[in-house]
Amino acid sequence: MTQTKSAQSQPKDSAERICEVALQLFLERGYDNTPLSLIAKHLDLTKSGIYHHFESKEQLLYEINHKYIELLMTPILLKAAAARDPEARVRVFINDYTLMLATNSSARLLVAEAKRLSPEHYAEVKRAWRASFDLLRDNLVEMQRAGLVPKELDPSFTAFAAIGMCSWVSNWYKNSKAKSGKDLAATMERVFFHGVLVSPPTKTLGKTRQRGG
Repeated sequence: MTQTKSAQSQPKDSAERICEVALQLFLERGYDNTPLSLIAKHLDLTKSGIYHHFESKEQLLYEINHKYIELLMTPILLKAAAARDPEARVRVFINDYTLMLATNSSARLLVAEAKRLSPEHYAEVKRAWRASFDLLRDNLVEMQRAGLVPKELDPSFTAFAAIGMCSWVSNWYKNSKAKSGKDLAATMERVFFHGVLVSPPTKTLGKTRQRGG
């Protein structure tokens, strides 16, 4: 059955449109400085029109988070999991996760504002981040067994370090140029795997390298 012209010309689903406009306002003004009344005004709706779809501004933020996890994070995890070996999986995740944060201002906002979510919603979002941790930790363990990672390094601590290093980008990185984002992603990957010293230290894990006599 073919759609009528009026049905074809109807706008997107109201809930989806509310999310789009709310996210844009959050980016421009910040989450705290964007009341539901302003979102409604930009949509030519009443606040009741928003409440028809969302119980609160917090739930609206959660729905936007959930959507972007599916659009952005899930593909990164799938791509990393499909890489040829443990080292490649870790490299893919660090590179693509950093690049996503560097080139997508919406993703940076959502990472930074996730703490605004209710404990129940935040726990659900954290389960998605837990998948990132599991991927890194499990592959670091495999690398450790293959002799690629020192046995004395704790895989869990190392996985948290990688996620924290990349996630902090959301707090300070502002440039969205593709080249700059790729350079940043390459830097994060290089720092994680090789550190910043020209040559590796003779002693590690809290012991200072001795230079000279």
